[in-house]
Amino acid sequence: MLPRIAAQDLFSPTVLLALALMAVIVMMIMPMPAWVLDVGLAGSFSLAILIFTVTLFIERPLDFSAFPTVLLASLMLRLSLNVSSTKLIIGQGHTGPGAAGDVIEGFANFIMGGSVFLGLVVFGVLLIVNFMVITKGAARMAEVGARFALDGMPGKQLAIDADMSAGAIDHRQAKARRELEQQETTFFGSLDGASKFVKGDAVAGLLITLLNLVMGLIMGIVVHGMPIGAAFETYAILTVGDGLVTQIPAVIISIASALLLARGGTLGATDLALLAQLGRHPAALATVALLMVLFALVPGLPFLPFILGALILALAAWSLRRRAQGLAAAEDARATEAAMPAPKALGDVLDLDDVHVEFAPDLVSMVLDPGTGLDARIANMRTHVAMTYGLILPDIRLTDQPELQIGEYLIRVQGVEQVRGTLHPDLVLALMPGAQDDLPSGTDVSEPVYGAPARWISPRHQESAAVSGATIVTPPEILATHLLEVIKLNFARLLTLKSLRRLLAEMTRLSDPDRSEANRRLLDELIPDKVPIDTLHAVLRLLLEERVSIRNLPLILECIAEARLQTVQPELLCEIVRQRLGFQLVAEMRRADGSIPLVQLAPEWEETFSTYQVETKVGAYDIALPPDLFNRLAEGVAVRLSDSAEQGVFPALVTSSRRRRFLRTIMRARGLTNPVLSFDEIGLEARPALVGVVPA
Repeated sequence: MLPRIAAQDLFSPTVLLALALMAVIVMMIMPMPAWVLDVGLAGSFSLAILIFTVTLFIERPLDFSAFPTVLLASLMLRLSLNVSSTKLIIGQGHTGPGAAGDVIEGFANFIMGGSVFLGLVVFGVLLIVNFMVITKGAARMAEVGARFALDGMPGKQLAIDADMSAGAIDHRQAKARRELEQQETTFFGSLDGASKFVKGDAVAGLLITLLNLVMGLIMGIVVHGMPIGAAFETYAILTVGDGLVTQIPAVIISIASALLLARGGTLGATDLALLAQLGRHPAALATVALLMVLFALVPGLPFLPFILGALILALAAWSLRRRAQGLAAAEDARATEAAMPAPKALGDVLDLDDVHVEFAPDLVSMVLDPGTGLDARIANMRTHVAMTYGLILPDIRLTDQPELQIGEYLIRVQGVEQVRGTLHPDLVLALMPGAQDDLPSGTDVSEPVYGAPARWISPRHQESAAVSGATIVTPPEILATHLLEVIKLNFARLLTLKSLRRLLAEMTRLSDPDRSEANRRLLDELIPDKVPIDTLHAVLRLLLEERVSIRNLPLILECIAEARLQTVQPELLCEIVRQRLGFQLVAEMRRADGSIPLVQLAPEWEETFSTYQVETKVGAYDIALPPDLFNRLAEGVAVRLSDSAEQGVFPALVTSSRRRRFLRTIMRARGLTNPVLSFDEIGLEARPALVGVVPA
């Protein structure tokens, strides 16, 4: 069964082009009437003018990448018309000048003006100009352009690779640039090949014209018995007319080809480029106008043409100079406006960034360096925080602040200054755990992040400092570490309702559609009916205050949904969630031998807590210790944790569930970051190892 062909398929551009080219081939073989030849010649003229016009309007040569194909198609059309016209001239020339159609006869009479000799001279001049000047020059330009494009391709590819390695462009942009360079090379190569056909077309036009004239005379005189004078006049009209209607489109297309190649690296339309570049120097136009006036005053030369040209050029120079002055004034006005600070909208004044890093102008190159700057480190920081703590960091704004001191930086969280420090971008910081006598000379400072003693030294001394046991850190590393620590201290502040909604939305955007759908159903079932969004927000913030990872959000949601049957207080819900996440908390503390280092309070402290226990409004219990007992407890905890740290152990403080939050408050008051666990959170599967007891 034959496939059905729709009407739109028959009239598609591809089918129409194929039919047109086949019709051109048929014209070479089959005898054509004169009216078909007229239509073909008119189409040839129209195509040539269209190509020339498009060449003037395109922005760059590659925008007309189909030019070689169109050039060959027009050449094929002209050759076909030459063959058809030759058939009519030789076969029907004895009937009169109209044997080859009205177009050829009309062109011949218009150009020749009744003089056969004039027509032959005009045709010869046109042929010489096309063959010796335009075609030959365009062919040379195409050859040079193709050679330069091919020779420069390896260097361009290396430049693309260098830009990609430096971070100036990404892989997608590099691929697009490579494809563009390949297309440009292919275009110039194709145009070089097509120009050879144009040169051959000029030669063929000369030979076909001579053949038509000679064979036409023989045919008219010998075969048809025409007088020599009548035969020469008739066949000269036909031959010259045929040559003119063929060579004029060829000249137009050759000029279009030369203009296209002459564009080079110029962008924009040809007319705009010419006006912009020629009119860039009004003084040159004024000079030419003055010379034209002098020519007009020379005796023997016509006055009117030269003086008219001088007036036109002088007017153009004056107009362009006035326009240039206006553009300069407008540019100055724009520069003045740009220099003046634009009034900010109230919304911009009130808007705050969640995290804002300000730095002195001398740190700009260091912060914005594509390889070692802060942007790449922030991307790694986002991944680390998301994997470790389950939090999606908000956008971090980086701006330079001229008001800061040299090398100074400032970190704000929700508009409030958190820390500030000073860097030396041309130095490195050496951290020595012991004495700094072995370090090279430099400036002694306190390390900005943790306050440890350090020294700024020259980069050429960092190897010797490293051999001495010092830890070497670069200014970008210091800034990135400081930023990360500030973010960790402000996890609870950064978990806004907006960021929480984004976190929930990301649960339904997994690469696995089944898991995404399962998470979506879970959220729809629990939020907000069983787990209100404000309750979830409060519990998650409490967890992040103690740097507990919220990455296992489905488990946290299930636990809150179950615990809300017992209580609705976020603090109590948080303790229940922590017990459910106990396996996660213990895993972070587990040592290589499987044990968990713990520091415990002496039993006497429980009696003290019971003595000073007070009941809160929500039914929970708090402890109001006197200042002396509070300080003694805090000091005892700090001493035991410090002793363990000196032995290379990072223990957790363990207590009962109802005392855990109180001890956590004491730890925060002393700036201690050790976790505080309850016995319920440790569970039965863990291997606790008691490394210290806080005495009463």
